[in-house]
Amino acid sequence: MENNNMTENKKGFLQNDRRLVCSMFVFYGICIVGLIAAAFWGLDLSRQAASANKTATAVINATQQVDATFTAVARTTEQAQYEFIERFQARSNLWAVGPRNNEYWKGELMIKNGSYIWNVEEVKKPFIWLGDFHRGANMKDFDLYVDTKFKDGLLGNVCSGLVFRKALNGWDAGAYTFSICNDSHFRIFYYDKDQWDPIADWTLSDAIRPEDWNRIEVNAIGNKFKFTINHTLVFEATDDRQQEGGLAVFITINDDRPSTILFDNFGYQSR
Repeated sequence: MENNNMTENKKGFLQNDRRLVCSMFVFYGICIVGLIAAAFWGLDLSRQAASANKTATAVINATQQVDATFTAVARTTEQAQYEFIERFQARSNLWAVGPRNNEYWKGELMIKNGSYIWNVEEVKKPFIWLGDFHRGANMKDFDLYVDTKFKDGLLGNVCSGLVFRKALNGWDAGAYTFSICNDSHFRIFYYDKDQWDPIADWTLSDAIRPEDWNRIEVNAIGNKFKFTINHTLVFEATDDRQQEGGLAVFITINDDRPSTILFDNFGYQSR
């Protein structure tokens, strides 16, 4: 009788153990499924948040691009009304043209296909060369712009830009320069008697497009200057060393490799 009771008790314990084990498996299974579901839910929320952030960023970027485009169009429309605009559609006596062969370089200046082309075939030594604007040397307050583009040349060694307020009695008596280079840097200097005083020296700007046309602008009112590249204001300065002077386009080449620099759409507006 006792043996039978013991056997029945053992069976009961075994059944209870099985139920407990099964219950634990079910419980842990539910927990694991819950954790997996929670993980996927959290991942989905993260994806939704990332997607929302991405969409918001895209909207902001698109808005900024629209604003930038609108500003550029408005600025271009304004510049189309300047009192003097040279589009270089035909050769004229307003700009220096013809072959060049001097101690610095050999090549040719030409007006062709709607551009003022500076074709430098041979560099004998590093040089700076100017093409003067014909209106004289008494320009004081103005807005000024020109489009420029590089072809060939070693990166960082070819630059082009604008000279302004160049002294009546010559370059050595004082002038300001604003140039961009084919490695996406711009430079602003005051030049006087072989001394180059940097106002902004070798400043990197993502506004510059090294392989495309770039519009550079100078706004000069009294002793205050603003410098713009492709409708983006990149620098402001105050300087009173030169009150008025002439204007010019210019190039700088610091390497012996041939290069071609183009200018177009030179615009001037007195203020």
